Amino acid sequence: MFEKTKLGNSVNERSGAIPGPAVPWLTVLSLAVVMAYADGFWMMTLRGAVGAIERTQEPFASWLLESTLVLPVFVVAVLGALALALRLFGPVLRPSSTVLAALLVVAAGTVVGIAEIAVSSAYDYDLQSRQLQLMDSMSHTCAKSCLALQQQASLGLQVHAVAYGSGILLVTNLVLVGWAVAIRGGRLDIGRTRRRTARGGQIDHRRLFLATALFGSAAIHAAVVPEHLSEWAAAGAFFIILTAAQLALGLLSLGRRHGTMLLAAAAVSIVPLALWIYSRTTGLPFGPAAGVPEPAGLPDWAAGVLELTSLVAAVVLLRDNGRPPRRLPASAHVRSLTVVAAIAVTVLGLAGTGPAGFDDAGSPADGSVDISRH
Repeated sequence: MFEKTKLGNSVNERSGAIPGPAVPWLTVLSLAVVMAYADGFWMMTLRGAVGAIERTQEPFASWLLESTLVLPVFVVAVLGALALALRLFGPVLRPSSTVLAALLVVAAGTVVGIAEIAVSSAYDYDLQSRQLQLMDSMSHTCAKSCLALQQQASLGLQVHAVAYGSGILLVTNLVLVGWAVAIRGGRLDIGRTRRRTARGGQIDHRRLFLATALFGSAAIHAAVVPEHLSEWAAAGAFFIILTAAQLALGLLSLGRRHGTMLLAAAAVSIVPLALWIYSRTTGLPFGPAAGVPEPAGLPDWAAGVLELTSLVAAVVLLRDNGRPPRRLPASAHVRSLTVVAAIAVTVLGLAGTGPAGFDDAGSPADGSVDISRH
């Protein structure tokens, strides 16, 4: 019996089978995204009420940027809560176990949200304290005791904001998670027990990672096309062609692997990456700003990271000649976190391409933002 079990395990390892229950990623991501952006909204609301003025100028861009930055932390928190529920209650939940599992998710998300608000409030207090000191040094109208009282009042305001915000986040996460469970008929899928194999139409994770990076780069490049068309038509045309090429190769990478396709994916990654490095260090020898190095902004760095990622992924697939990996180096959850990270980098890059129109929609100015882009 021992020999048969050992033989069966070795066959499973060679075929790529993944036995046992695993937390569904769709459940993890949906709950994490909902709580991350909802809690981020309340953080921005509290900041607008009691925070430093410097950090409330572009609320939409700040909400999108900071919520995306903390999204991976919410993913890990929800994953940990569901993994604990899976261990305690098993993959099939009874009604009472469903409530307890949902409460674990709410608790994990609320802890992360409170930590986010606390860090933001601490930074706001530091800025406000510096402003009070600067104003006192310029006017000399307040004694040391007066300045200390003002700083103490500012600190008390931030502490009260964290306390009130904690209650708001708890209620919000309870409502959101409860709503998510309710629309699924009172069910919360925390485990699946069917065996999955690397064959049978399953997408290789490395190809999915390559496609995600290519799609992310294409999205950022598409977002900056209007700006480049207004500055230099040739640059705008280049980004239109690059966007179309990356989108097409991203779609092709999800299908059957071909060496030519992987070479093309590497090319559309290394060419814009090399041009970007050259334009930011030396300056392109042609164009309206020939020979002048351009500043690097958030979209530049995000697109550069995604292009470097797609280049590495294409090279790895070329090295393996399209064969699936012999051994999976990490669990499915850890491997999928790389895809989540690529999506997060994409959203960060898009946040820096000029969502200020949402922030300044009611402003008499044109609402444009001077952000260095591709």
